[in-house]
Amino acid sequence: MHSVSSQTETFTDVSDRMTKLKDELKELQDSFGKKGFIPENISNDTQMKALTSFTKERFSCVYSFLNVEEDLQTGNFCKRPVDIFFLFLVKLRTGISNEFLSVLFEISDSTVSRYFTFVMTVLYEKLKLLHIFPSKSKVVESMPRQFYSENRDCRVIVDCTEFPIQKPNSPAEQQMTFSFYKNTNTLKGMIGIMPSGTISFISPLYCGSISDKELFIKRYQMYK
Repeated sequence: MHSVSSQTETFTDVSDRMTKLKDELKELQDSFGKKGFIPENISNDTQMKALTSFTKERFSCVYSFLNVEEDLQTGNFCKRPVDIFFLFLVKLRTGISNEFLSVLFEISDSTVSRYFTFVMTVLYEKLKLLHIFPSKSKVVESMPRQFYSENRDCRVIVDCTEFPIQKPNSPAEQQMTFSFYKNTNTLKGMIGIMPSGTISFISPLYCGSISDKELFIKRYQMYK
């Protein structure tokens, strides 16, 4: 069990990382000046990885692979599709505020929100078509030798995880989303990994009051 002090240290570490990221982003903004905060102006892989988790080359590969350019053009936005995708990844990677991103990209914070939501919707529609749950033969093929000798019939290892959310206004929704385990309002999902460690299943999110057992029963058919 973690002590209160260790939890406080963890929160402090997160806060320190966020402050460091804000400082790095501010330095980048100052260095770009009038050139604009766009992928082409990111000078090296270190900066690009700090912003998106990808190298410059990998960023281009992912953007091309997802084939989202035409989809992002349908939003009739003032920014190029690649810039909107870049904004999405920066937000996802750093968790920086919409207000701060609005300064970097020279748009309003409400536009930042619209861009982020739009890209998220486009990616969801594309990625939900991927069937990531592998066949049993694929699981066995990638299974670590020691694991295979003792648990060769294991196909997936599941666990539940929770995400804190803003407290709903409705008392009924407050009750449905309240997690006694986290002592706050959450959404809960189930994640499955192969014995090799590869994520093979992600469930939809449910209200935080649901038990792990109930959630597993709801998703049981996915494992057959």
